[in-house]
Amino acid sequence: MALVYRARDLYLNRTVAIKILREQLTSDEEFVSRFRREAQAVASLSHNNIVSIYDVGHVNNIYYLVMEMVEGQNLKKIIKEKGPLPLERAVDIAKQICDALEHAHEHQIIHRDIKPHNIIITNGGVVKVTDFGIARAVSTATVTHTGNIMGSVHYFSPEQARGEIADERSDIYSLGVVIYEMLTGELPFDGESPISIALKKIQNDPVSPRQLNSEISEALEKVILLAMDKDPHKRFQTVAELRENLLSAHLYNRLEKDYSERVSEDTIILPKLPNRTERRGEKVAPSLKLPFQVWTWVIGVLIVLGFMLGMYLSATVMAREEATVPDVRMKTAEEAQAELSKNGLILEVNKTVNHPTIEEGLIVSQTPKPEEIVRKSTKVLVTVSEGPLLVEVPEVVRSQVSSAEITLSNLGLETTITRVYDKESTEGEVVRQVPEAGTEVAQGSVVELFVSKGAQPVWIQMPRLVGLTLAEAKELLSEYNLTLEVVQPEVSYRYEKGIVIRQDPGPDSEILQGAVVNLVVSSGPGLFGE
Repeated sequence: MALVYRARDLYLNRTVAIKILREQLTSDEEFVSRFRREAQAVASLSHNNIVSIYDVGHVNNIYYLVMEMVEGQNLKKIIKEKGPLPLERAVDIAKQICDALEHAHEHQIIHRDIKPHNIIITNGGVVKVTDFGIARAVSTATVTHTGNIMGSVHYFSPEQARGEIADERSDIYSLGVVIYEMLTGELPFDGESPISIALKKIQNDPVSPRQLNSEISEALEKVILLAMDKDPHKRFQTVAELRENLLSAHLYNRLEKDYSERVSEDTIILPKLPNRTERRGEKVAPSLKLPFQVWTWVIGVLIVLGFMLGMYLSATVMAREEATVPDVRMKTAEEAQAELSKNGLILEVNKTVNHPTIEEGLIVSQTPKPEEIVRKSTKVLVTVSEGPLLVEVPEVVRSQVSSAEITLSNLGLETTITRVYDKESTEGEVVRQVPEAGTEVAQGSVVELFVSKGAQPVWIQMPRLVGLTLAEAKELLSEYNLTLEVVQPEVSYRYEKGIVIRQDPGPDSEILQGAVVNLVVSSGPGLFGE
């Protein structure tokens, strides 16, 4: 649909991605409309897990988007290279996709094309969802027209394949397929043509994920299959619900509630109708009335006792099984392990990342979050800082300041500029840098550039040139580092030909070294001429 270029924003001095609609499509109003819709959809979103859009427009029939430049790989390439991903990493990626989709759904925007190709994993492990090219606001028409199905057939939902209305649950289905592929390395449905794949998706059930990867727990398999249920009413109804159950299945091998008896919206359970005698208000036979009242009281007392017993067990027995997660951020792994052990929890280092401000060995983030209530023996996954990413400061002395700033910015370094006088360099040239070239510093550090303003100006007293020959005046001006610009001849009865009769600036005035001097020189007596 579009070509993507890496570019530099010269005004803001940052690297961006420019997406340009392919030339052969600019005459197609539908594609142009879809391209504009992508800009409108993403521009209304602001989330760390969604690729930002900075600008949109068109020039000479060239339609473009200026977007955030994301350094990393798309999820499809990662799955192909590494096969099934580790459970912790797959769940972390899925959770971040859930966060992105939840933000979009809150703004009534459905992605409609969730697939690994549209999910970029940055070098720091952050998930970025991109390409809202076929996303539409819920308030507008969302019917996928027959013969013009957008998205990839492997990932879109059965209702999209049937040409029905797509809603938030369609994104949930597609995300379920992505999770399936991350954990098994295979697609749930495949075939020789898009039609055969779509028919399998509508008619068949996917192969059990646990048959392909025995490390998948029973609860996690239930989450995947519920997200991929052919009936939208039987799926998770919101992305938040999917995320909660995904984390619960991964951490505790259980779902948040029992979904086995979920009733379709098409099924209506009617209340029991009173019999004819009760409707007429007739009295019940006396022989049945008394036993009925006794059993009512017995049942009521049992319910109250059961409730009180449950409250007691919750406050005593169950409380011993739970623990509050402490805040272990900004601590070392050893300190965190000691603190978690006091609460009956287990520390597990999930991954390590470079961080510009947090020292090496300190914990950057944790899951579950601080103050959450969890069962004892729960694993607390932490991300540990490897310290800032070190880069070598390049040599930028004798470069123009604009070129030096770009060179340093490309390495993730900031700059400050100090203007200085330097007679050996031209204006705008870098004469010194701190730190010096070859020094290793953390990414994000500041390099101070000392930039030349040219030679330092010197105030001097203008010499007297009147009465000197033009040759003598030129020699004296050269000694004082002054520049002769205009020599104007003038008839004079007082001075001989070639003698300076006036000067500008005047004698003894204060001027800058290097200033321009103009002279009026006698052309001889006027009566005789030349």
